Amino acid sequence: MARKEAISLFHQGLARVAPRAEELGIKVLVEPEPELLLENTREFREFIKGVDSSAIGLNFDIGHFFCAGEDPSAAFEELFEWIGHVHLEDIAATRVHNHLILGHGAIQLSDVFKTMVSLGYQGDVSLELYPYVDTPEEAGRESLNYLRSLLEKSDFDLVL
Repeated sequence: MARKEAISLFHQGLARVAPRAEELGIKVLVEPEPELLLENTREFREFIKGVDSSAIGLNFDIGHFFCAGEDPSAAFEELFEWIGHVHLEDIAATRVHNHLILGHGAIQLSDVFKTMVSLGYQGDVSLELYPYVDTPEEAGRESLNYLRSLLEKSDFDLVL
């Protein structure tokens, strides 16, 4: 399907669910994904222009923006008004889309958290470590330990 047609179809689908989301006071969050219809800041900004509902926002996956060749801190700042949730993982310097334990990759996570603090981000943050299906507790624990250390340095207020 052509990109223009796919975007139109996506807008039509969101237009069908947005009124109900508004009634319920919930957000429908779109997540740009490497090698899919929406990958980066520019594409999300173009896409959201065609959305006429405050119930539609952005799930900001730090690793996805890094995979798309962007600086996640700059992308976070540019897209801040739409962000309703943040996914955390690390990504290797190759920018290959493979979620890693925090601290095992090349993303400057401290810079991202400094940006989040400076903008006053108050939303939810979650780890997304799906490749660790055989060792989820270990991957989660290691990431949380890294995260605690990182957040102490950035004055980010986290409730675990």
